[in-house]
Amino acid sequence: MFYIIKVISLLIFSPLLFVVGFLFFGKILCRNGKKIIGRLAYIFGVILFLLSCEFSTDFLTVALENNYKISTEKETDSSDVYILLGGGIKSHTLVGNIPNNSVMVRLMTTAKLYYQNPKPIIITGGMVLDKTVSESSVYKKDLVAVGIPEEDIILEERSRNTKENAIYTKEIMREKNYTRGVIVTSATHMTRSMKVFEEEGFEFYPVPCGFVGQTKIVGIQNFIPNYTTLKNTFAVLWEYFGMIYYKIRY
Repeated sequence: MFYIIKVISLLIFSPLLFVVGFLFFGKILCRNGKKIIGRLAYIFGVILFLLSCEFSTDFLTVALENNYKISTEKETDSSDVYILLGGGIKSHTLVGNIPNNSVMVRLMTTAKLYYQNPKPIIITGGMVLDKTVSESSVYKKDLVAVGIPEEDIILEERSRNTKENAIYTKEIMREKNYTRGVIVTSATHMTRSMKVFEEEGFEFYPVPCGFVGQTKIVGIQNFIPNYTTLKNTFAVLWEYFGMIYYKIRY
């Protein structure tokens, strides 16, 4: 009974209704002679289904997350500084400005590294879009709240994207005579991050976190469209697009 209720709830709160809707209207349009529009509706329905199901999208996610393994303790211990990359904030919530949900695991990972081996932390992230405070200043409050000394936190508040994260962070590293850093960011974001941070004279060790891809099918839920998977898929596609853009732009 538990599994039946679980499957029903997944079906109700799922993009499946939209998938069925596109397929249904595609069929009606084709029957009424509007074959081009009808076929487009069919195609959109199939694409929506594939983008929102784990069985069809996990291979893209796992391939991206598998590019960089978590650095060894020996490597992270040899570094000069931890580098926490920004990932957005939510403004005007009931408790003010807070980190995006995806950033929380980055904060937790950074705090864990610090308590294993204390060393300075650079938080990189400025004011993006209509935000009135920098991402890094918001993250700093959470790290201080869990006991990390304020004097061990360095804010980089000018950057607006991953490329600028790298540029301005390395400026700080030069000023502090740091040459080796540990990069903490989401596993899907690590490939693009490592590429833009690469520079002669510096060495960076990846500590990816927030893994979302699954390496095998674990049940019927993998074949049921859901909004979380759809959101993750767009995030992964954004990373692939970002890597192509950065390769062309820089």
